[in-house]
Amino acid sequence: MNFFNKNGIIPYINAHDTYTIYGGSRMATNTLEAMKEVAASFVDLKQMQIVLGKKLAELTGNEAAYFTNGAAGALLLCACVSMVEDNEYYYRMLPQVKGIKREIIVMRAQRNAYDAALAVSGADIIEIGDADETLEMELEGSINEKTAAIAYFASTLYQRGSMKFEKVMEIAKKYKIPVIVDAAAQLPPKENLQKFTKVGADMVIFSGGKTLCGPQDSGVILGKKEWIERCIKFGAPEHGICRVSKTSREAMAGLYTAIENYVNQDEIERNQELRFLLHIISEKLKDGKMKMKERIVERGPVGQTYPRLFLYLPEEIRADEIVYKMKERRIYIGADEFQNAIYVSPLNLNEEEAQIVAKELLDILTE
Repeated sequence: MNFFNKNGIIPYINAHDTYTIYGGSRMATNTLEAMKEVAASFVDLKQMQIVLGKKLAELTGNEAAYFTNGAAGALLLCACVSMVEDNEYYYRMLPQVKGIKREIIVMRAQRNAYDAALAVSGADIIEIGDADETLEMELEGSINEKTAAIAYFASTLYQRGSMKFEKVMEIAKKYKIPVIVDAAAQLPPKENLQKFTKVGADMVIFSGGKTLCGPQDSGVILGKKEWIERCIKFGAPEHGICRVSKTSREAMAGLYTAIENYVNQDEIERNQELRFLLHIISEKLKDGKMKMKERIVERGPVGQTYPRLFLYLPEEIRADEIVYKMKERRIYIGADEFQNAIYVSPLNLNEEEAQIVAKELLDILTE
């Protein structure tokens, strides 16, 4: 804790989730060691991208892979290569160039805080559908000579009103339009590393700093060789708009190592570990006088497959007040204010921290 004490920064226990505002997730020892080793030497960044990208593609069962500085940086790069394809002149002119394919289709039901990364490229966002439904004829009717790509956001938060991914791919293939999938937080299960590309997606994006447990400022694009080669051609350290998405040698080494860890882990064993941490908290809370309904929810906030512990509070206690009091004790937890519930995610906890979360939560609820 010397760094925190010296610089007046407050460390927290994260029992909420792998959110960016908390720092994402924890890196394993071998991930940190790989970053440290690479940081001590110099490399040809493009050669490192190509070599590690080939190894990562093989590891994840994909045609090709590209390391990015995060999911948002990946969205920007995917948008750019969709518009310019192989034309370096057009790429260097972005976001100003006119007279090229520059429309990216997004379902209105999937508009979100992250799709701004597409617009940064200079692309025109074309919305289709509404909050209730998106019809096939709306997608087909929006495709024209200016269409550069279709962007699909895989989070379960956006599925109501969205067209099924398989139908999107069917139409995209018919008109030979590339499809970009933002699957930033769609892990576990690890089979999702292949799920979208198997159906035919051209570029699929995953965050490196969430359940992959890589550097927070890292991400990966998995997809078809022709599109990944364009990412290599135009992505940093090349000059142009995506220079802002520079990926360090340390981040590449760290994320590759983290994905090795992730792919090789036993998902059943990991799930049991997470349940054990929630069991610690649940059992400790039984010592309190307050009787609450509790439930294990088998999904993460955007549809991932891992358990969370939900505690449903009496009407006289507000969920947001408990969250605030826990934050005062340097612990992050989540709240579902519609159901007046608080919840704990075990993803970023160890056994010692689970005990601390349980104790502090019991103290607050007892008060």
